[in-house]
Amino acid sequence: MEIFVVRHGETDYNRLEKYSGITDIPLNKRGILQAHELANRLRGKVFDSIISSPMLRTRQTADILCSALDTTYTCDLLLKERSLGVYEGLTKEDVMLKYPLLWSRQCTINPDDAPDGGETAREVCLRVKNVLSKLFYCYEGKTILLITHGFLSRAIHRFCLKLKIEELRNFTLGNCELAVYTIADIDSYQDL
Repeated sequence: MEIFVVRHGETDYNRLEKYSGITDIPLNKRGILQAHELANRLRGKVFDSIISSPMLRTRQTADILCSALDTTYTCDLLLKERSLGVYEGLTKEDVMLKYPLLWSRQCTINPDDAPDGGETAREVCLRVKNVLSKLFYCYEGKTILLITHGFLSRAIHRFCLKLKIEELRNFTLGNCELAVYTIADIDSYQDL
């Protein structure tokens, strides 16, 4: 299975370096332009399936891409962004001032910790493992396009390259950037 992974276009939260998490915010003008530019690069490419996170920013990106590709997409809740609880809508500086003890725990980096009300990195990685396993059995030997988020793209990268969870932070997919992976045998990924 060949997987094309796209992170949604820019939002105002991205531009302002605010934690987005599951806050459902739209693309900004630059994000819409980025999606159109990516659509032009993908024009003519055929995907067996296109699947998006159900969040507004990813659906807007998917709408633009699918319009250029003259196709449709479906949504999967497992592709939504990592919930960041009380951090959402705040910058790092805001969090350091408002939640200094929580910030000192480095809970967004620790795989088994999370901001109050949020998901751990390990929980998100398990979600990604489940969705990719499901997709492999449905689309083995096929080409799919996933439209998702920053942290989800890190978890997908980790899964596809069989990396340790501590290596999540070594990869960043920018807004409307594309990464391509091949999964030939899902069974070798089961212990991740």
